[in-house]
Amino acid sequence: MISGFIAPGVQLTRTPQGIELYSPPFRAPGGALSLALFGVACLIPGLFAAFAVAPLAASGAAGMIAIWLMSAFILPFVAFGVLFLALAAYRLTNSLTGIVTASNVHTTRRILGIAVRERFIGHADIAALETVAARRYRWLRDDDALYDLVVRTRTRTDAAQAKAGAAGSGITVAESLRGEDVVERIRSEIAVATGLGHPA
Repeated sequence: MISGFIAPGVQLTRTPQGIELYSPPFRAPGGALSLALFGVACLIPGLFAAFAVAPLAASGAAGMIAIWLMSAFILPFVAFGVLFLALAAYRLTNSLTGIVTASNVHTTRRILGIAVRERFIGHADIAALETVAARRYRWLRDDDALYDLVVRTRTRTDAAQAKAGAAGSGITVAESLRGEDVVERIRSEIAVATGLGHPA
């Protein structure tokens, strides 16, 4: 293998067949931190409220009814807190590997090194390569814009969309790319690897 370059959020390695893009864990800690802070802000009041009403269980039927009524307000806070903490953990620990060759695009999503999802697109099904601004879960103090690169597939199920030349669904091959220069360089590398010129 011939190493390409390493930039914030992605490592590119050139191979005889094409390129490999690796988006490592902890590539966007600011976004994960914002999710975690929101989760904690929801979870702490919910847990304090749960501990406050727990003694009512010893009050008999009236206490149980009070707990049941209060749970409608307490449980959503706890549920949202756990959900956002889980999202933060996912954002921190997941990685994405994209292998781009002249014949196909293959991506693997991993969490803590364990593969959880694989996607595959053949060369004939590639419609376009799009740059998508990654506005989700951004840390407010991040000065640099983050971008994802998404390979769109041709849609064959909707005749109207096919006639209009619209692209179908797609797969992300690189994400949390910091800065337009990095995005354009990787776009060019993908265009060369797929043999499609420079997809729009």
